[in-house]
Amino acid sequence: MPTLLRLDISHFRNLRSAALQPGEGINLIFGENGSGKTSILEAISVLAHGRSFRTHKYRRLINNDEKSFTVFAQLHEGTTRNIGLNRASNGDTQIRIDGKAAYTSTELAECLPLLVMNSSSFQLLEGSAQVRRKFFDWLVFHVKHEFKQHWKLYARSIKQRNSLLRRDKITRSDLVPWDQELIKAAQHIESMRLEVFDQFQRYFLKEIGEFLFTGKLGASLTCTYVSGWSKEGDYKAQLDDQFERDVAAGYTHVGSHKSDLKINLARVPAVEELSRGQQKSVIVALYLAEALVFRSLTGRKPVFLLDDLPAELDEANLQIVGKALKNMGSQVFATAIDPKPILTGWELVEDKSLKMFHVKHGQVELKNDITLRDSFLL
Repeated sequence: MPTLLRLDISHFRNLRSAALQPGEGINLIFGENGSGKTSILEAISVLAHGRSFRTHKYRRLINNDEKSFTVFAQLHEGTTRNIGLNRASNGDTQIRIDGKAAYTSTELAECLPLLVMNSSSFQLLEGSAQVRRKFFDWLVFHVKHEFKQHWKLYARSIKQRNSLLRRDKITRSDLVPWDQELIKAAQHIESMRLEVFDQFQRYFLKEIGEFLFTGKLGASLTCTYVSGWSKEGDYKAQLDDQFERDVAAGYTHVGSHKSDLKINLARVPAVEELSRGQQKSVIVALYLAEALVFRSLTGRKPVFLLDDLPAELDEANLQIVGKALKNMGSQVFATAIDPKPILTGWELVEDKSLKMFHVKHGQVELKNDITLRDSFLL
């Protein structure tokens, strides 16, 4: 599995200079609000995705009075690899992988498969279909190598089609060339999604069944994949049927860009029936299912970034999560204001593989002696 052996962060938010040598298992990062805990996770995410999970405004990532930030990591997965990213205030970005220039965030994602769970993850239940589709396509991208090329073709075709729809006096025949490309790509995308979803659904139902509250709901939680076009009739016929509507709106109403994952309790969206803590348990189960399918189909394990995981999870459910993550064997970076719930719930007090990092005013310090861990339990 990919493991971060070293992480260097320079001029990133309030972290002027931070150097960490993480452990292969659980890395617990603790400190007060605003200390810089989440910034460490954010820096790792930027290195893996080329973007932040907190903001689209990259200038906010650069420390005050500096002109750029840099994040560097040494990874091990069979061999040792070096990856680094520097972004300047003018937007210029440099990516280096093993000393060579790289030009897309896709290359970073392939080096460092990363799952990020934070407060925004509630959008998997509360948000739009786009959020769930993006979450699921992370998995399809990583386990189906041809997905990238088909999605690129699909995105280009839908962009051109929508551009034509916004022109005056458009005819159905004007769209035919792009529709042909769109249909071809969509069929491949749907086939890959459905194939991966079958296994994803099984793992999700297994993982959510581990949480004690599910036996008391009076109905079953379900996860289903809904295609972006009706199962009745083929995609081309539905594009034809939607032509007038598409012209009026200026965009395409049916296709792979409209697919969704539905998380329901009986026939009602789960978010409308579950408590906040139960919702978080469902979200955890979704992430665990994604990681398990990824491991099953690739033989690799993703790195987990968990921001303030104990929030909204009671002791029993937090223990379930800890057990699942230990069984997974992934490298984990978890933040907490108070480390005690994780130390006790995950039985880490005597775990010599655990690494603890204390963050205060943007300074990161390794705190790894067992005597210190005992002090949190007093």
